[in-house]
Amino acid sequence: MSQRLRRRLGPALLLLLAAACGPDDAPATGSVARRAVMPPAMARCADCHADEVEDYLGHAMADSLGPVLVPPQGALTNPTNGVRYAFAEDAGGPTLSARYPDGGVRRQRLVGRLGAGLMDTSWVATEIDPLGGLTGRLSFAPVETMTAHGLVLAPFEQDPVPVGLDQPVTADCLGCHTTADVEAGVRAGDAGPDGRAYPANLLGVDVFERVDPLGCDTCHGDARHHADIMEDLVPSAPDEIGIARLGELDAGAQRDVCARCHLEGDALIALTGRPGYGPQPASILHTRPVIVAAHPGDDFRLVSQLERLALSACFTGTPSMTCTSCHQPHRAVVAQGTADFDARCLGCHSAPDPVCSRGPSLTVRDVSGEPARTPDGCVDCHVRRSQPFDLPGLRTADHFVRRDIPLPDEVPMRHHADPDGRLAVFTDARTTALLGSEDGQRWTDGVVGLGLLKQGLVDEALARLDRFPEPGTAAARIPTAPEGLTPLESSAAFHFVRGLALEMAGRDAEALAAYSDALTLDRHHPEARLNRGGLALDQGDTATALADAELLVRMHPGAEKPWTLRARAALRLGDLPRAAAALSTSTRLWPSDPAAWHELGRMLLQGGQTELARGALAEAARLSPGRPGLAEDQRRAAEGGP
Repeated sequence: MSQRLRRRLGPALLLLLAAACGPDDAPATGSVARRAVMPPAMARCADCHADEVEDYLGHAMADSLGPVLVPPQGALTNPTNGVRYAFAEDAGGPTLSARYPDGGVRRQRLVGRLGAGLMDTSWVATEIDPLGGLTGRLSFAPVETMTAHGLVLAPFEQDPVPVGLDQPVTADCLGCHTTADVEAGVRAGDAGPDGRAYPANLLGVDVFERVDPLGCDTCHGDARHHADIMEDLVPSAPDEIGIARLGELDAGAQRDVCARCHLEGDALIALTGRPGYGPQPASILHTRPVIVAAHPGDDFRLVSQLERLALSACFTGTPSMTCTSCHQPHRAVVAQGTADFDARCLGCHSAPDPVCSRGPSLTVRDVSGEPARTPDGCVDCHVRRSQPFDLPGLRTADHFVRRDIPLPDEVPMRHHADPDGRLAVFTDARTTALLGSEDGQRWTDGVVGLGLLKQGLVDEALARLDRFPEPGTAAARIPTAPEGLTPLESSAAFHFVRGLALEMAGRDAEALAAYSDALTLDRHHPEARLNRGGLALDQGDTATALADAELLVRMHPGAEKPWTLRARAALRLGDLPRAAAALSTSTRLWPSDPAAWHELGRMLLQGGQTELARGALAEAARLSPGRPGLAEDQRRAAEGGP
């Protein structure tokens, strides 16, 4: 993926984010499992469901996120680009620094973690500004702690062009780790008129103090309302309990509860806002379609449980099968034990003795490469435990249950299931018929097109997206999806990403029209407005760029990019003081962009503000002393010249 595409795709993470999750499997050798602390809301459930809550507190889901309890230590260098990452501690707590080959330095404060630490822990940090303050913008640390191996590079840091300290942690990222409304506690001014944080990772340093790990409401829905009814605190009908009885739902609805976080695919397309927790009135595939490999192989990704299970003969031959057919929902896999899984296999696969066709001369080790863990060995032989292709160094279960499994393997790190980009929409019995119609095929083309763009396949994406009406026309916004599916044409997110694809292909006029389509549907869409303004400025339309910048500055005064756009537009108009003032605000809001500091120094030098120019250029040098032209500009500033 090109660096330009990476920069332009940044805002699209809201739409095309594949959430990162940790596995729920046996702890790795040497790991120390923590027992989750019971949140107050769960304590109410424990009054009546003590055994279930007690079991659940030993589950990784119950410790899905939290503060930094045991700070990581040590350092690691990325061999691809030579950046050295080091953990340390100061008076404010644990820190992460990045030292670049040219001598530049950035520092972040660790504020939380994702994962229970049974196998892997992802760290979350926020940038430290030059005065020691915290920006409140959250990002994944490029170094994780793998329990059996120590410090390792995060998957995104293993890209050919590593992301470094700038992989954002958004509300969508946290959506599979907490049921709380993450954006509800965002500071006034950091959220726009629609309540959405912008930038999307401007969630505040206190987010891990405001939100709890996953609790009872994750699967059951509004557990608080249920408790209120049971305690006669709110009026209700005689048989009303306030939540759905999961066992009474059809199999598809039951699977949807798990699929919300355990069906990642190569891309998850969020056509609407984040769905609630617990049972939903309609399939989540209708509003958040998932893109998977058109031709699945032997390898699997970490978060692919439902995707892989759907390939299994025991699933395709049993329409009533759900995740709880095998899993005890309140117990961790390691607590449930392999023998219990074997018993569940035999519950469906009862047959005259011998149940298993494996003869006594053929051992479990011969079949799976591993020793048997139970006398029956059902899971040992038919559920592969191997390394996911997107997380080297870890072993977990492949949920593709089959008669003959490949032996465990270690595969090169990659992000996509099919390196050739052949994609399809994940379907089940509820969506297959809908997608078979002409409108359903067009909808499929659009969804797959969005997934192809995420993989950097711009031409292939546009080959699908060009089957929709021309951007900027009324027809482009007329919904055509079959009833039950969320129309792409009505989604501002769809038009925004279509604009990204068109801009990447150099089709600027169409890209401007697509961004305008997005804004017609949602005038508060900040990414579409920012991109439209930037592209308009590139095309010489300074008035549109300045108007978009001014509106964004009013809606999101805490975001630096609108101020940068204002600075560029003002500079185009020859208003140097206004441009310098806007860029100064931009660098204050996001202090880690050496290019912005460098440009600000040049503006200040040109405007005769030599002392301020020296400070701005010094900050650029702290971040990236090897920037072209920086040393010369510093020399001019030191000599007091313009």
